[in-house]
Amino acid sequence: MALIVRRVKIQDIPTLEQFEADNMKRFPARAGWMEAYRRVVEKSLSEEPEGILVAEYEGRPIGCAVVRAREHHPVTGVKYGQLMTLTVAHGWKGQGIDVRLLRESEAYLRSRGCESIALTLPADAGEDADLFKTSGYRVLGWELERALK
Repeated sequence: MALIVRRVKIQDIPTLEQFEADNMKRFPARAGWMEAYRRVVEKSLSEEPEGILVAEYEGRPIGCAVVRAREHHPVTGVKYGQLMTLTVAHGWKGQGIDVRLLRESEAYLRSRGCESIALTLPADAGEDADLFKTSGYRVLGWELERALK
């Protein structure tokens, strides 16, 4: 059976959350990410569910990307889409699932009239950033943060 990429089903959500939780074990500094992930998925389910793409093999989810069509990019001025998250189950990493999800995400955004895709990576992304570097993504700006106490 071949790998397929399809729209999310409600019954996928617990499995997709588990992929994300497993992935976050590598990043203990991202304490609030799971709550943020749930908010992203909930908002996407209500506003743009067709932008939640699930990679499936033999009837079971093995990865997920969440993309959203936006209006005009604040820097470039073109209509763009945003990749909110892309996660692949641990046993499936290194098999091109991430590349397929990225390509399907780009195709979806093109179908919505987007001219570019943007994403934000945490500073500790490490090798996870390689997917985007090898796929032709470039740094457009810097996002800096400082806690105000």
